[in-house]
Amino acid sequence: MIFGYYLDFCDEKKLQESTLPMFFEKGSHRVITVQEVSLQYNFTEVTEWFVLSGQMARYHTPHDFKKATDSFSWALEVQNVLMLIWDPGAKKIFYQRYENYTPERLRFWVYHTFLPLVCELERTYRMLHVGSVEVAGRPICFSAFSYGGKSTLTDYFLKQGHPLLSDDSLGIEKRDDGYYAVPSYPFHRPYREVETLGYHTKNFAKEPKMLHALYALEKSDPDAEVQIEELKGIEKFKAFHYSSFVDFGFMKRERFDFFSQMAKEVPAYSVVVPWDKARLGEVYDAIVKHSQEI
Repeated sequence: MIFGYYLDFCDEKKLQESTLPMFFEKGSHRVITVQEVSLQYNFTEVTEWFVLSGQMARYHTPHDFKKATDSFSWALEVQNVLMLIWDPGAKKIFYQRYENYTPERLRFWVYHTFLPLVCELERTYRMLHVGSVEVAGRPICFSAFSYGGKSTLTDYFLKQGHPLLSDDSLGIEKRDDGYYAVPSYPFHRPYREVETLGYHTKNFAKEPKMLHALYALEKSDPDAEVQIEELKGIEKFKAFHYSSFVDFGFMKRERFDFFSQMAKEVPAYSVVVPWDKARLGEVYDAIVKHSQEI
């Protein structure tokens, strides 16, 4: 499952066979069909090109994003690769091939970028840009600025046998009893590479569970002492708010409210991380021990 959905790549047998179980009902609302389409979508608004995962990309929308309040159709164009279009009525992802299209690129852009954006814009989940694993059956997540070590630390946890929830993007679902971490996709990248999902892992979390804690990684000197301290007040709010997967300005108010409430219920901690791979074991031991004690 990818963010709680089965994806049916109906025009790509190679991808379809690896993602859609034979026993699963295609009529279920938990299936999103990914289908090639030839007709041209004419959106009235097109953004400027910007860099996204090493490629130039831009959004196509029926109106200014700032005026968006309800579900609407929109598209993400990746220059010379493909166009991905979200159809909210049919709950389908359509795509158009460009000259540098490959099935692998289709899967990368759907898993890594497009579906998380759909989940955010449809208000299905709030997306966090974090790594996440289970410790003793409870999800924890790691946040950090770019190249701050979260992918490397996530990989270390996986090598110790912990189930993976997220290598890069984690869905958060608010339920009556708390905030649940929704597993993303069963791939991880120890080090960032352009347009690759990384290695497949069989030890992937199967269902959403209540998020136990967030650990904000703080890069430090190689000889620094590993320390874990609880975050409170505005610093705690920032740990959640600045870990957002995407920052659409028109969603600023609702995102602020969501993370303000989340910060009241989910504990957050800063972790001083010595910038020395040889000491990853110390960071791992400290976080495991701490997460089991709280």
